[in-house]
Amino acid sequence: RARGTVCFVNSTAGLNASPEWSAYAASKFGLRAVADSLRAEEQPHGVRVTTVFPSRTATPMQEHVHAQEGRDYDPSEWIRPETVADVIMTILDLPADATIPDVVVRPR
Repeated sequence: RARGTVCFVNSTAGLNASPEWSAYAASKFGLRAVADSLRAEEQPHGVRVTTVFPSRTATPMQEHVHAQEGRDYDPSEWIRPETVADVIMTILDLPADATIPDVVVRPR
């Protein structure tokens, strides 16, 4: 009734599966499918559905992943969480005459 926007925060692992990350990628591909289905179901009712696919983001999770991979972690190499939040706010503040179905955010 209120219409609105649903924003899923996924991962670029939901677009491309990497070796040794099959379970993680499968869960992200599944989330992508949920978002795509919901978008198709709710579009006639004026509900927008967007999926944000951030790449590696400078968070404690990323620090842990680097440790698992046996690599040094330098947060300046990755997207800042605030940048991902800004993208989400742009989606939520989008005027009613447009929709952004998917957004990929990668480090520069």
